[in-house]
Amino acid sequence: MHLRAAPYELELAALRRDNESARETMTTMKAVEEFLVIVLMPFLYGAATRLPFIYYVIHLTVKFHLGMLTTGLYVAFYQGCRVLTSALATQLPKTSHFLGTSIGAAGYALVYVTDNERLLPFVLGTSSSQKFAKRLCAREKDKGLADRKLRHQYASVMLGVVFAFSVGGFVYQYRGIDGVALFGLVVESLALVFLLVYVAVAREDGGGDEGQDRVFLANRTSNESSVNPSSVLSSRSVLSPALRDATSAFNAKEDIPLTWLNWIMAFSFGVESLTIGYNLSIGPLFLLDEFGKQTGIIGVMFAVGAASGTICAVAVTCTFRGRTMLQQVARSPFDICASMVGIGIGVLVAAIPSFPVHVLGVVLLMCFNDLAATLMTEFNGSINTESNYALIGPLGQVVRRSINCVTAVTGPLLFGILPRLPYIVAGSLTLLWTCFLYLAFRRRFESSLGVIADKTGYTPQEIKARVESGAIQYSSAEVLATTIGSARESFMGKLSRMKRERMAGLARPSVGSRSSSTTTAASGMAYNSSRNVSTIDEIKEDAAVSSK
Repeated sequence: MHLRAAPYELELAALRRDNESARETMTTMKAVEEFLVIVLMPFLYGAATRLPFIYYVIHLTVKFHLGMLTTGLYVAFYQGCRVLTSALATQLPKTSHFLGTSIGAAGYALVYVTDNERLLPFVLGTSSSQKFAKRLCAREKDKGLADRKLRHQYASVMLGVVFAFSVGGFVYQYRGIDGVALFGLVVESLALVFLLVYVAVAREDGGGDEGQDRVFLANRTSNESSVNPSSVLSSRSVLSPALRDATSAFNAKEDIPLTWLNWIMAFSFGVESLTIGYNLSIGPLFLLDEFGKQTGIIGVMFAVGAASGTICAVAVTCTFRGRTMLQQVARSPFDICASMVGIGIGVLVAAIPSFPVHVLGVVLLMCFNDLAATLMTEFNGSINTESNYALIGPLGQVVRRSINCVTAVTGPLLFGILPRLPYIVAGSLTLLWTCFLYLAFRRRFESSLGVIADKTGYTPQEIKARVESGAIQYSSAEVLATTIGSARESFMGKLSRMKRERMAGLARPSVGSRSSSTTTAASGMAYNSSRNVSTIDEIKEDAAVSSK
């Protein structure tokens, strides 16, 4: 018996070794994939897309002697290309990234090989861009882990920005346009190589986006099957389990519609970029004309500002002490409003006609801008399902780049009227939008309290006290309220559909005599009643609960 069992045991041991090896391979693939998406690709994206801001406006005005309106239009053309890639990313993130990176590399090559005296090749070559997708982070089941990944991803972008600013200014000052074109070509080529590596690794890890979606949904099956929506949303349920169950099932749901708060957050990305858009479009020219600073110093100053912003955002959002300090100032999502107030104050300080004060204002602006962008990205990911985030995430970037197009055109025009006017306009509009955003958060919160109270049996005051004390996150309450609202809409649609089916049974055309018509209608009514009686009873019970 022992000799007969030996081959089986050997085969079983071999299968275990194979499974362990496959598991280790999948873990390695996943780690490489996340490193590419969270660190390398965002870093190269930040470097490639910020590099032109150091020299583009200065080169157009100093080298080609263009007017403010023409300069603004060319800068808007550059930003418009970023809008196109962001819009394409809403449907085809990998395609958008590949095309944008390839065209970006070709653009820098065009600038490098063509005559430096020609304007068209310079504009066409520089007005290329690339985007990266955040959907891998949104796919994460653990919302806290997903938030951290999004924060780390944004920090990688800003590190790339620091690298481009600190190196690009000196490269342009000492090597001219050919130097920055070659520098940009190297960065874009590396980005393209790592993108191809990511595509290969993702395919091995589950067939790319579609395969990952299948793996993700398969992993979520056990969670979804263990969560009964009726139990999550039943009346008099305990609040904490309801929040936990709704959050665990929220991310994979495909039928939860977007709320007006989701759309406002997408537009807020554009407003948040208003000040940084003006600063990047006219900042180098402002420093050159007002204070006589060369591109090397301008690049270092922007790099210091970007580095300060990255350190501030990481220290505040990625450490326990930083989180604790931020919560003492304002809890999510009102911390977004606090950071946007800092943006408005920073840009108004930058308008003061003193170089040290201007530098202080720009540093404050970049610190609070990075903090606001990080908090917005985190909050936006926590209140959207994966399918909704696939739309809202890139849409926020489309709005952001569209606002950048506006600042690109209006920035030089306002600069021509008064050099400090762009800063004054940006600061004033940011503070006004912050007031509106604060009121929107309060309004949504008050409406969510009533929805949750109806379904859990708690009073709105009790729920409000728990949210304000930090026992319940604002985003968790938003998820539960959105889930309840979606269930109500589904319930009303189901009730309406059943009414239509019942009326169709009553109005079914007769065949033959009137008696046969009556008999047919009666049998139809009996059939529909017997078929739907249990469902109708359930709907009546739900209606009684919803009417509380």
